Amino acid sequence: MAIPDPGPGWTRFIVKSKFGAGRDFAVLDLAEQQQYFVDGKMGMRPKAEIRDAADRPVYRVTGQLFGVPKRMTIADADGHEVASLKAKMFSPIKSRMTLTMANGADWQLEGSLMEKEYSISSDGAPVVQITQKWVTVRDTYTLDLAAGIDAGMALAVLWAVDRWVERD
Repeated sequence: MAIPDPGPGWTRFIVKSKFGAGRDFAVLDLAEQQQYFVDGKMGMRPKAEIRDAADRPVYRVTGQLFGVPKRMTIADADGHEVASLKAKMFSPIKSRMTLTMANGADWQLEGSLMEKEYSISSDGAPVVQITQKWVTVRDTYTLDLAAGIDAGMALAVLWAVDRWVERD
């Protein structure tokens, strides 16, 4: 089943997991050109690095060891914290997270584990849509971004969703 077109003003990326233990993702545009790479790291604490097409770090995501509630911080390439992501207690039906930016703005994430769809809104307006395909050899997501949304930040959130909802 094809995922509907996101509509005018939205950008779509295809996010495909790479085989390996670190939970890496190649991020492709619709022409199948790699635009980003999410490099998940092995270790006691969940962490990942979001890299652009020129292989430069854009964001770093770091989680707490045994965090309750679950929390991850997102830092820019210089190591300055730019956002904090907190997950509310998960239920088998709905997942909820809040991303608080350093400037005070919030993104609200709500998703359905059963439907494998996650929506992010800011001030009540949708800004990101994450959809996971059900039957694939490798995990594959579509990532739809509203105009002006930072793809690197959205990828950091996608990695956290994958880590928390799909793996933990």
